Formats: sequence, C-alpha cells, structure tokens
Amino acid sequence: MKKKIISLGLLLALLTGQTVVQALGDPFPDVSGKSERAAAIDFLKVKGITSGYPDGTFRPDNTINRAEALKLVFLARKALSLPEVPVAKTLNFPDVNKTDWFYGYVESAYNLGEVQGYQDGLFKPANEITATESLKIIYSGLIPDLSLPTVTADPYTDVKSDQWYAPYVEFGRQKLLIEARGDGSYLPERKMSRADFAEALYRTMYIQLNKTDRFPINLNWRACNNFEMGYSIKRPFSWLTLPAGNQLILWKQDVANRQVSFGRVFPNSLVAIVAVDNNEGKLTLQSYMDQIEYGAGATKQVITLNGMPYAYVSLPGNGLQDSYLQLSNGKILVIYAQMGDGPLGPQLKEELRYIIGSIRESSTSDGQSENCLATLPTATQSAPATDNSSTVVTSTTPALSASEQLKAEILKMVLVEGQATEVTQKLTDENLFETDSIGIGTGPVDYYYSQTIDLTLKIDRNSATILATKSGKSSSF
Repeated sequence: MKKKIISLGLLLALLTGQTVVQALGDPFPDVSGKSERAAAIDFLKVKGITSGYPDGTFRPDNTINRAEALKLVFLARKALSLPEVPVAKTLNFPDVNKTDWFYGYVESAYNLGEVQGYQDGLFKPANEITATESLKIIYSGLIPDLSLPTVTADPYTDVKSDQWYAPYVEFGRQKLLIEARGDGSYLPERKMSRADFAEALYRTMYIQLNKTDRFPINLNWRACNNFEMGYSIKRPFSWLTLPAGNQLILWKQDVANRQVSFGRVFPNSLVAIVAVDNNEGKLTLQSYMDQIEYGAGATKQVITLNGMPYAYVSLPGNGLQDSYLQLSNGKILVIYAQMGDGPLGPQLKEELRYIIGSIRESSTSDGQSENCLATLPTATQSAPATDNSSTVVTSTTPALSASEQLKAEILKMVLVEGQATEVTQKLTDENLFETDSIGIGTGPVDYYYSQTIDLTLKIDRNSATILATKSGKSSSF
C-alpha cells in the first residue's frame, strides 16, 4: 500500500512535542510549581519582568490594571532587546501626569499605537484591564511589524468577526497564544488576572525569542511516564487522567453541559484511551494497519513521527481520530479518540495533536514525571495464536492509595446536589481561598483547595453542590 502524506499542519503540530518537564520549584510562595501558570510566572521572574509584592507573594488571582500591564509589556520589550520607542506624539491625558510612576510606559504605548484614551479623553490607568485590551497591548508592543488577519468568521462563540478586537483574538487563536473556555467561549470583556496576563505575555515572548510561528501548547503540560508499557505522554492541565488496568484514559470533561462520565461523548468533550498491543507477530505498522477495517470514509495515513512509525486514522463524521505508534520493541501503542462536535471542537483537535506529539518511548522512571498508572498492578496481556493483530487484556482491580480513593469519591459527587458539605468534611486540609459572591448562573460560589489531592473544588454555596473540579489551585474554570 502506498503511504500517504499527512497534512503539514498536523505534522508540524505533532513534531513540536517535548517529553520531559523539568521539575519546577514554586516561583512564589503562593504559586505552586505544579500549577498551570507556574512556567509563565517563573519565566517572567527569571527575566526580571516581575518580582512580586513586597511580602514575597505574586497574588496570581488578583486583577491587573492598565498601568501595571503597560509596565510589564515594556519590561518585556527590554528583555526581547526591542528598540526604544521614539516620542513623536505628545501625551495629553488629564489623568496621566509626568510625575506619575507609569507616565513613561503610557507615553511609549501611546506612541506605539497600543493605547488610546476613552471617549471622555481620560486614560484611566487604575482601570482593570480586559482580556482583549491585554492582547492589543501585548501583540502591538512585542511583535514588530505585526500583521493582523482579516476576520471573516467568528473566532469564538462570543467574539464576533466585526468587533474591534476580533483581529487580535483571531491572531492569538491561530498562533495558539490563547485558548477557549470549556464551553467554547472566550469571555473577551473579562478582567485579566495577574496569572492569565503573565501567560499571555510569556507565550508571545516565547514565539519571538524562539522564532516559532505558533506556541507549542504542550511545552509545559504535566507529563506521566508509563515505563512499564514503554511510553511517556503529556496532557493539558484541564484534562483528567484515569488509569484503567494497564490502559490510560485521557478525558476532557464537558463541565458546561454537566457531563459526569467519559462513557458518553458530549459536545465539548474528548476521550482518548491509550493502550498497548503486544503485536506478537511483530508485524510492521503498515501490515498491522492493512488488517484493520474502518469502513467507508476513513482516511489512513502512515508516516514517521518522533523516530517511530506512526499511523493516523480519521472518521470525521463520527468524531473518531485514532493513532498508532510502533515502539522499538515491536509493540503497538494505540490511542482511540472520540470528540464531540461542539464549539470547543477545533481547540480539542489541536490539543489531541499535541498530546500525540508529546509521546516518547520510555523504559525507566525519569524521577520527575508522574507514574501514569500510579500504584496499579501490571496487567497480564496475551494475544490469540490465530490473530497477531489482536490483544486480549485482563487486569485486576486497581489498588488505589488513600488519597486516590478520596479523590475518586469526590469526583463521583460532582453535580450531585447537597454533597459538598460531606465532601469537605472528609478533607483535612481544605482551604477556602476565594469567593465569588455573585456567581454566573448560580448563587455565591466558593473555591476550596486540598493540597493532599491537589484539587480545587468549585462549590455552589446555596445548594452545597460541587459544580466542577480542577487539578491544582485555581479559580479559573
């Protein structure tokens, strides 16, 4: 069978995968090295762009105002060795005086065309900056000769093509500098937290420093090492990993649509099951693929990826995308994936590509990555003598640790009304670290974090219901 050439976009996305994540210490006392924004905040700290507050904290969930944001952008310009901005236009904002600490930053931004005043003629430096204002000042300030795309379709469900900020949002989306929320929206008018602004600044600096066209979104994802089965893999922070015998389930939960199990695909969900076929007959990957019948409409492509033979099968109408990699020992690593057709679909497809691109062979623990299967026992694998392309997998019940059992129990209680109180009583180290007194579509919402299980619980206070969970400490759901 003649090999087909995989699309260039997919290939480039796959090849950007990095396997090992170096152990990162806590950049600040209130920023865990395991948190989603840790790499960005640490990068800015090392570059001298941010040093935190006088008490040594970073306060990642605090919002950032317009003056503070401009200061960070211009410190980033210095770190990128960009030229100083010539002063050609006189700054004339009544609320910005030459004696203000931020005057020089506002003046430079004004001359770069990054900022304009409001209709009343004021600059309002103390105003909290929005997500789209952030994109404009970051891209305009850090990307020389910025060329914005023409927007003909809505970038996100709540970003229309005719809005002033649509070109900046579309630029960020194309370059993987920004990401959609779990329901496919972007919330363009939301106030930016210090952590989210740091992430946007870091990603833009990264593509400039490394001269890459897109940001490698899997760069700082958490990795797990299944050396017993011969591979390591990364997954996004918002995804769940669920060991099942020697198999691994990667699940992007559709929280917005109240999905409570990976057993059924929801509009904004994706499930990928990672397994290993012993391939007792030692078939080549091409021969292996020739024995698999996907039916009409399926596209099969075979190439080399990260030094391994790689096959990709797509059935777009069913949301199916399967991948096969042949390890050096002849075994076949299989990833069965299915995604919904909701507005988050394009981003999920990108994330799946980068998950596949992160896979590397592994035969020993690296001492840094999590064990994909935790304390699970090794399953027994065998293949029928008459069919070398099949694998029958049997496994014993996983022996979970106490913290894993507790986490599993909590996940079962998500969206079960009235269970939050009982759950928090089981946690000995729960910490209420933030409260949203208004909530969106609900009443007051509290955010609890447990370091023991490294999990944040988003709880509707009135109904005592766990609305959602997230790995790490974060109120950004």
